[in-house]
Amino acid sequence: MGYHVTILRTREGIERPFTTAEVTSALARMNSPYVLVPDARADARLIDPAQGDESELIFLQVGELWASNPSPGLLATMIELAGQLDARVRGDEFETYRTVDETYTHPDDVPEIRRQHLLRESATRRRTVNALIPIGAGALLGCLVLLMKKHGS
Repeated sequence: MGYHVTILRTREGIERPFTTAEVTSALARMNSPYVLVPDARADARLIDPAQGDESELIFLQVGELWASNPSPGLLATMIELAGQLDARVRGDEFETYRTVDETYTHPDDVPEIRRQHLLRESATRRRTVNALIPIGAGALLGCLVLLMKKHGS
């Protein structure tokens, strides 16, 4: 699956999708070698034709731009493109990139980060309880056997 990095645009927690026209216009303003082409797996993909099959891909899918395991160079391109789109670049861990080497937590992501944290805590509690149930049941059964032997003899 890999590490996904997304270019997204949010305002007060609400995502605002990109159109192909916006992306094409932003690429032209950047003088980027990347072009938007149709893709069977997504709405479109961005490729660098000069690199041919070696080109790293950015997909436009349901109004969101994303790449899997981008190199530092592609990440830098994504950050520049995000600037042109009044957007930001976010990684799988909800870190928003200022630069290739610097990240921060965007205020629009805080509610989702909290929700993910609560889900992880809840899952950890369930695993702990599920692990203790057999131990507790075994201890209870052992006590019953001992009581029965004591009273039965």
